[in-house]
Amino acid sequence: MSLHSEFAVRQTRLAVVIIGGTVYSIAVLWWLFSSGVSVSGRGLAAVAGMGYAWLGMFLTAAVSLYLFGRFSLVSPPLVTLWILGNTVYQWLYGAHLHPLSSYLTVWPLLLGVTPAITLGEALFRTALDRTLGRFGLRPVF
Repeated sequence: MSLHSEFAVRQTRLAVVIIGGTVYSIAVLWWLFSSGVSVSGRGLAAVAGMGYAWLGMFLTAAVSLYLFGRFSLVSPPLVTLWILGNTVYQWLYGAHLHPLSSYLTVWPLLLGVTPAITLGEALFRTALDRTLGRFGLRPVF
């Protein structure tokens, strides 16, 4: 692969990660505000809280997309969608009083689940690649 095409692949991957993270974070925050949740407080504390929530949603999607695009790992996007789906389920059926605000507050813990599960997939696929010569970790984009 030439230096120019490798640079183009990295740019494409970066663009997908940034756009995907931005779209995901905007969609989740839109859902939050359209559900009647509001930010209490004013000034720097409110801005810091919204920045924390936005960063969490951005990283949740961006990390998953990066791991998928760079190593073809399917568990990161699936874990992200599963966690979001669980939040939607709790919101729809009242299983949790405030699932959206919890989702936005504890995102570091939820984001930590993704690499843990991803490590298992990576080890399994590496073992398959070494024994069968298939299912190795290769870039998707």
